[in-house]
Formats: sequence, C-alpha cells, structure tokens
Amino acid sequence: MKKKIILLAAVVILAAAGVFIYRVFFSAETGKMIYVAEAVNTQTLMTTISASGNLSPEDEVEVGTQVSGDISKIYVDFNDEVKKGQLLAELDKSKLQSALLQAEVAFKSAQNDYTYKKSVYERTQKLAESGSANKVDLESAEYAMNDAQYALERSKNDVNQAKINLNYCLIRSPIDGVVLERSVDVGQTVAASMSAPTLFILANDLTQMEVMAAVDEADVGGVRPGQRVEFTVDAFPDDTFGGSVQQVRLNPTSTSNVITYTVVISAENPDKKLLPGMTATCTIVTEEIKDAVTVPVAALKFNPSESAPDFSGKGNRKKRNGSAEVWILRGGKPVPRQVKTGLSDGVVTQILEGVSVGDSVVVREELEVKSAKEKAAEKSPFMPSRSRRR
Repeated sequence: MKKKIILLAAVVILAAAGVFIYRVFFSAETGKMIYVAEAVNTQTLMTTISASGNLSPEDEVEVGTQVSGDISKIYVDFNDEVKKGQLLAELDKSKLQSALLQAEVAFKSAQNDYTYKKSVYERTQKLAESGSANKVDLESAEYAMNDAQYALERSKNDVNQAKINLNYCLIRSPIDGVVLERSVDVGQTVAASMSAPTLFILANDLTQMEVMAAVDEADVGGVRPGQRVEFTVDAFPDDTFGGSVQQVRLNPTSTSNVITYTVVISAENPDKKLLPGMTATCTIVTEEIKDAVTVPVAALKFNPSESAPDFSGKGNRKKRNGSAEVWILRGGKPVPRQVKTGLSDGVVTQILEGVSVGDSVVVREELEVKSAKEKAAEKSPFMPSRSRRR
C-alpha cells in the first residue's frame, strides 16, 4: 500500500514538473506590436493579357483543279519543297483530248461553211449589180454569210477552251513553298462541276508563322497592333517564343455565350521548330515601363491600428485622382505620406512621386511573439545586465 502511495506521489510530482517546464520554456506570450516593412525599389513593370490560339503559316495556298477527271499521276508528297510552276499532279487527258479533237473538227466545218456562204454572197452581189438578182436574194445571201461567220467564231472559241481545259490537266504550284497536305491519290476522281476541289495545301514560308489567338471581350480593348507578345507551346515547354500583334479582327466569335475576338500575332520561326496547328499559350504585353519605382499593393491598403505602440495618429486616407497614401517608417514609427500612383499589375504599383528608392513602406503590422523562456530570461537576475550608476 505504501509503495502505491509513493508511486502515485512520484507521478504527480513529475506531471507538475512537466507543466512547469512547458510554461517556462515552450509557452508563448504576445508582446508589443511590430511593423513589417519593405523597401521601395525599381523594376520593370508591365500589364499583360492571356490568350491562346493555334499556329499557322502566314501564307497558305489551296491548289485545286478547274476540270473534272481522274488523277493519273502525282509527283509530290507531304513536306516536299516545291518551286513556282513545278508540276504537282496530272489528270487523265484522254477525254479532254477527245473534246479538243471534236472542237477542231467543228471549227474546220464552220470554216468551210463560212467560205461557201461568203462566195454565194459575192456572186449574188454581182448579179444584183447587173440586174439578174433581186434585193431579197442579196439580203438572204448576206444573212447566211454573217451567220456562218458567227458560227466560225464560236467554233474557234470552243477550240481555245478545249486547249485550256487540256492544259488544266497539268496541276502546277502557284508559289514557292512546302506541301502541307495532299488530299488525293492516283486513280481518284475529282469533280469540278460546282467549285474547284482542293488537291494540295501549300505553305509559302514556314519561317514566318502566325497565331490566331482568341481574346475575351473584356480584354480586347487593351490590345493594339505592334504590342509585344510572348508565347509557349506544349512541344517545347522550356522555350519562350516572341511575336507581335498584327491585327485585331472586328468579327466576334460566340461560344457558349462567351464573346471573343481573333487577334492575329506574327512570329518568326527561323529554326522551324514551330509547326502548323500547334497550340500557343500567349501573353500579350499591353503596357511596359522599365525602371519604375514601385511599392507593394499591400502598402497602399495598410492603415495602422490605434492600439499600435509608437502610432503618431491617423493619416488622411482620402484619395484624389491618381493619388494614395502609404506609411513610411521613421525611427521605428509609421508616418503617413501622400503619393501619386501609376501603372499596377496587381502585385506592385508604380509610384510617380512621394517616395524615393530605399524608403521603407509598411505593408502590415503584427504582434511580436516571445516564449516564456525568453521572457523569463529578460527578467532573470542571473542574466548579465548593464550596471547602474549611483
């Protein structure tokens, strides 16, 4: 029984000692109010707009055919470089050659008919002059000759059109460029009855690309031609590419009741790393100021509490147009200062006048926290202290 009492007493003593040690060494108590400040400095300040779009060559040409027929030969394939006038493909010529032959035969027939009716008119004219033919015969002969002449001209045009159609069987490149797409194969039939079908898509120059970026209607008001643009693509996440705004298109696009406008961004691609169709995540720099004197936005919102020590009184928080108030630390005390603000990116704000580089502006205040151990050490008679003079 005595052993249990002794053991219980020991446990109580140890628990009391633990509480005492915790309170002395680990418990925290709040002290005086302190001010957290940051120095006024200079930096490059800019505002940006985010957008995304797809890359495409600046000049893209669709090559088609104006006549119908079967593809007999193809001379180029994807990614091939071509020159202007180079033969890309051929259509089967047999039908068009037959049409040309028929047109030439019809032309010879019309030519023969015109020659005959012209001679009849000339004979009738001579007979009319001698009185052997009347005026009606002369007019009939003249009418027949003119009609034959018109038929001859139509036949001649048919021959020329047949030759042009035959020439259309040869599909040639209209530009110097690269084959991006081939839409046909040998033996495939193409019909050009309503519109010219697309056989190839050529890119003029892959070293010059453009991004068709979709910008929200709330941001498009700040976009202007000539603004600098930085963008990235998923294929090269560590690379940043540059460009500039070329055009803001006025035609809006509505998707799920969200209005966007197409902004055309020009970008150089000397290494040809950027490929058509890649998705570009763009940052459009709408404003940029170098060596701007800035303070944190929190400094413009700060106002000391009345309970803070060394507080010298409230400042004038009334803001005029383009003006605001910050608090400068002077001898550990916050002093209000009227400033004139400029551009802001949401993190820092440009200060046009009122503070200088190196000034310390208060961004917040907080209570100083000290442990009981530190507080006890400050009051301990065993700690060395400055001697007092009598």
